[in-house]
Amino acid sequence: MRKIDSSQLRAASPEPFVSRARHSPPPAVVNGNSKRDRILAAGLRLFANEPYQAVTMDRVAATAGVAKGTLYLYFQSKEALYLGILSDGLETVSKRYRAKMDTRQDVAARLGNAIDVTIQFYDERRDLLRLIATEEPRLAEARNRLIQNYRERGFVFYTTLIEEGMRVGAFARTDSRLATLAILGAIRSVLLNYGATRPAERISEELTNFFFKGLLSRPHGNHRAEQRQ
Repeated sequence: MRKIDSSQLRAASPEPFVSRARHSPPPAVVNGNSKRDRILAAGLRLFANEPYQAVTMDRVAATAGVAKGTLYLYFQSKEALYLGILSDGLETVSKRYRAKMDTRQDVAARLGNAIDVTIQFYDERRDLLRLIATEEPRLAEARNRLIQNYRERGFVFYTTLIEEGMRVGAFARTDSRLATLAILGAIRSVLLNYGATRPAERISEELTNFFFKGLLSRPHGNHRAEQRQ
């Protein structure tokens, strides 16, 4: 498998300003999920909306509706909890890709599905998207290593689809890395800065159409005619 330049991978995830203003204490997470799921949901809500140093294990336990001792059975430190939240979220989106991909579909349909899965997933988990987009210097090395591992997998996933499309003539010849960076960067930027005002289905449809206009293969004569207009 081709090695991906780490500087290109970082560019795929722009880091716009994310407000971290103090919020009133969130309500306890009291749904029927497992204790671990409730802890992860509570920690994500707090870490995504408040500075790292403001989040304490006591507050996470209270928000999750569990005893502090129970919290430490699952995560031995605040650092372990923070990294566990990132790992769980990124692994979940990876599983979502695998579950939604149908190899019987043509490559254009699979790429469209991948874009839709990404948008739907992060639209449902905007706190996770904010957490990924916000640096945390105290855990920089471990955090960046974790995110880069999953980001590279996603990058290769999209690049492979685009290159397959070029091989079979479904997509025009292009720089597959550049196309992947554009797709992933646009998805994250739109959801972080604009997506809350639009239904996720509409965002998915419009972004997919936008990228397919550039990717879909077409006769050279038509391309030259468009350039002259």
